[in-house]
Amino acid sequence: MDTHATVREFEAAGIETKQAEAIVKAMSWSRNDLVTKTDLAGFAKKEDLEELKSRLDSISAKMERFATKAYLEKFATKEDLERFATREDLKRFATKEDLEELKSRVDSLSAKMELFVTKEESKRFATKEDLVVIRAEMAAMKSDLEKQISSAVNKMMICMITMSALIVGMMKYL
Repeated sequence: MDTHATVREFEAAGIETKQAEAIVKAMSWSRNDLVTKTDLAGFAKKEDLEELKSRLDSISAKMERFATKAYLEKFATKEDLERFATREDLKRFATKEDLEELKSRVDSLSAKMELFVTKEESKRFATKEDLVVIRAEMAAMKSDLEKQISSAVNKMMICMITMSALIVGMMKYL
C-alpha cells in the first residue's frame, strides 16, 4: 500500500492532513494484522484435517495390537537380564542327568528309611529316662518280692516245723 498516495487521496476528499495520516496509519496496522491468501495457503484445510483424522484412527487401530506399557513392565529389563546367570554360572547348576541321579538316590534312601522307626512309632518305645525309672521300679519290686518270698519261706518253715511237731506228737500215739 502506498501510504503517501492514500493520504493525498484523503486530502483531496476534504480530510485534513493529520486525520488522513492517522487513518492511513491505522489502515496500515490493521492491514499488517490481516491474513492474506498466501498466508492461508500454509494452513490446513478441512479436507486436510479429515485426512489426518482418518490416518490417526488407522494408526490408533494398529497401536491396539501392540503391547501397552503395563504389559511391557511384566517383561525383563536390560538390568534384569544382566543379573541373570552367565554360561559360567550355568555350569554350576545341575543338569537333567544330575537331577535324575539325585532322584534315584532319594528314592533309594526313601526305601531304606521305611525300614527305620518313625517318630510316631518311636513314641511307643521307652527312652533312656524311662528305662532308668523302670529299673528303679523293678529294683523296688524285686526287693518287695524278696521280702515276700523270705516271709513266705519263713511261714513255710514255721508250717513245716509245726507239721513236723504234729507228726512227731502223733507218733507217740501210734
